[in-house]
Amino acid sequence: MKRFSIGPRPDYKAKIERLGFDFHSDYWCEQAYYAISPEEVETLEEATREAYRMYCEAASYVIERAPDFMMRILGIPDIVCERIQASWNNDDLSLYGRFDFMLDENGIPKILEFNADTPTSLLEASVIQWEWKEDLFPQHDQYNGIHEGLVQSWKDMFPEGCEIHFAGALDNNEDTGNLQYLASTAMEAGFSTRVLDINALNLQDGVFYDPSGERIHRCFKLYPWEWMMEESPEGCVADVHWIEPLWKLVMSNKAILSIVSQLFPNSPYILPAHLSRPRSGTYCKKPVYSREGHNISVVEIAEWNEKAIRPETAGDYGNQAYVYQEYLKPTAYNGRYPVIGSWIIGGEAAGIGIRESKSEITDNLSEFIPHIIE
Repeated sequence: MKRFSIGPRPDYKAKIERLGFDFHSDYWCEQAYYAISPEEVETLEEATREAYRMYCEAASYVIERAPDFMMRILGIPDIVCERIQASWNNDDLSLYGRFDFMLDENGIPKILEFNADTPTSLLEASVIQWEWKEDLFPQHDQYNGIHEGLVQSWKDMFPEGCEIHFAGALDNNEDTGNLQYLASTAMEAGFSTRVLDINALNLQDGVFYDPSGERIHRCFKLYPWEWMMEESPEGCVADVHWIEPLWKLVMSNKAILSIVSQLFPNSPYILPAHLSRPRSGTYCKKPVYSREGHNISVVEIAEWNEKAIRPETAGDYGNQAYVYQEYLKPTAYNGRYPVIGSWIIGGEAAGIGIRESKSEITDNLSEFIPHIIE
């Protein structure tokens, strides 16, 4: 993988806003791009497929053999645990997810985490960077079948012509943009859609209704399961076909890194991870539930005593359990540290988006950089 500097398109802001990308300030970057080889694409595809297989096996292990892990470490109430087991046994289908990979010095993707429940950076990965490529590098390809994968997955999940509600925090421009984009892919697949604020969902006797009084049968929610679990356990177990399904709660946390590490210690894609403080070594310390790089630090441990060598980032997740993931020294590309977001759509590897930062920890201010296959 190589990073190149380039001038932005003169009219790029108008172009991406026309596509619904109106939350791009200081985030979408056209001053650079990454070029990857066909061999690297194959490596990322294989890593993504294998990572999802391992995560599914880890989820199966937790749900079927370690329910105490769900209650003790993840803080999931009994009533929600039971519904998670039912959701898993019913094989409730998943739409999407995003693995965050870092390449080691040999070019092997290492799993940093799995954004299994509410991954964003979707519109820019699927549509915005594709238009950029078509404008500047039409002769090149891009590792990007995300849009087509989403449209097909809706068709695989639901009967043709039914209605799907889309709920999220509409006071957040990024969430609104992602919701509207996902709704557009469902419409392209032939479904009727309604986008609404998640606070407008009305729960009555185990059933949700929208503001018009219509019952909600299928709902894509861009709202984390752990927030819903804390705010309304009854809502989590309501009679709704949720997307993502409730079993994704088992995957959408960083504690699962320790289970995956335990089950697959010899995988080339796994960094060892522990729920208790190791005796020695250098680790990335992450809260079990943490988003956008909040409350993450790099620590050096000797005889179980830790010392921060990269101070903990700010955030509101510091009052919970942590996981210690073996530290991987990132490779700098022209002074930037990229993380590859690899999308799994309908269970298949579908494409990537790359975000980079001047620091080693990717956060909500890290820039999105487009790519081509060279």
